Amino acid sequence: MALVASPRLPLYGVGSADVANLLSGAVPDWRELGSAVSLKVEPIALAGGTPTAGSPATTVNDYEALAAELDKRPGGVALVPADQVDFRASVIAVDGYDPVRHEDGAVRVGVVGDIVPGRNVNNKMVAFSDYTHPFRKVAAELSSYDVMIANLEGNLSNTLQPPEDAHTFTFVSSPQMVDGFKLAGIDAVTLANNHSMWNSEGWGSQGLLDTIDALQGGGIPHFGAGNNLSEARAPWVAEVGGKTLAFLGVDGVTANEEARDFGATVYMSELGNTGYAGATDDSPGTNPYITDQFLADIESLAGQYDMVIPYFHFGIEYFNIPPAWAREGAKAAIDKGATMVVTNHPHVIQGMQIYNGKPILYSVGNFIFDQMFSVEVREGNILEIVLRNDQVVGLRVRGVEIEDFNQPRLMTAGEHASQMDRFWSATDRITAAESGQ
Repeated sequence: MALVASPRLPLYGVGSADVANLLSGAVPDWRELGSAVSLKVEPIALAGGTPTAGSPATTVNDYEALAAELDKRPGGVALVPADQVDFRASVIAVDGYDPVRHEDGAVRVGVVGDIVPGRNVNNKMVAFSDYTHPFRKVAAELSSYDVMIANLEGNLSNTLQPPEDAHTFTFVSSPQMVDGFKLAGIDAVTLANNHSMWNSEGWGSQGLLDTIDALQGGGIPHFGAGNNLSEARAPWVAEVGGKTLAFLGVDGVTANEEARDFGATVYMSELGNTGYAGATDDSPGTNPYITDQFLADIESLAGQYDMVIPYFHFGIEYFNIPPAWAREGAKAAIDKGATMVVTNHPHVIQGMQIYNGKPILYSVGNFIFDQMFSVEVREGNILEIVLRNDQVVGLRVRGVEIEDFNQPRLMTAGEHASQMDRFWSATDRITAAESGQ
């Protein structure tokens, strides 16, 4: 059995002595058990399941009804068979044991957002004479996942010199930064973003090709860009626990099929002498956001691998909900067989939606970055995805706070609760936008 609560509850564990008190209503508020926010405890009974000792707030007939109740009741709690649990409920570990995450067969995948190798991040690594410095406070957490994916937003090169201007849009550092990726247990990086090819200096493909060489030399796989279109469209595939998991990177900013609203794309002529950033059959670049093309790729991958997760780079910077065209692209990916969808680019966290029973996580935010001008840009998420039997059975975001222009650390309980308020507010706004409200 699994003790489950609403995903909106910012608490992930209790003691065994607390379980009966929760289900009976003897504990009136989650704050008494360590929640950073005050929420009324609302026991929910599952018909035919383990009864609650007191009077439940409501009784539901099945897990589907329970998931709906947990979405409406942030303080809801229930006891259900562990094999029924999916990502719509948050499993509360009891004495540190989580029957969904800790049982054999579960695969834990982690995804983080923008890792920028240039500007102040590079300056800090040089000042500390340590190219692993930005990763040190989160390395243990990232290394705990079976698979860890990141977005490398910039270039690693021995031939291109980092600009002195701290306000440049050229992000470049030494290939020695690969040591930080390895320290943190990052298994692969997507290069499908607007800074693999585009920058203030106009280096274009040289920066991308140097980065690919640096990653290959350091033993870090990449996806989402390549020497030609075939390489850029190729997934990175992990095999864990006898299951195959394919990641696909898609650049919807500098390689979009059309110019999008509110400056969401750096489009064609704006790229100057770097030209279009999308790869072609005979030139390097990123995997372009060409709808028919990436949908065909997802459909093909879904027929070859157990699970497929596209990592889109799209949206509008500093907006906390994605535009309609981006939501439509993510939903179309689900229709073609994606297990779930992850996105990034806006430099702030966004929310999520559930489409055809599958999750879409919009913008996991910054991760290693030097933006310090607001609370929102100093924060990001480590997205935890728990997979079993080719399905997403667990989903959780763990907040990070970026300090000193380069170094993320795990958030305190209070900081995380505040961040989750923004996450769920954005989620509710996405739901309203989808329903035309």
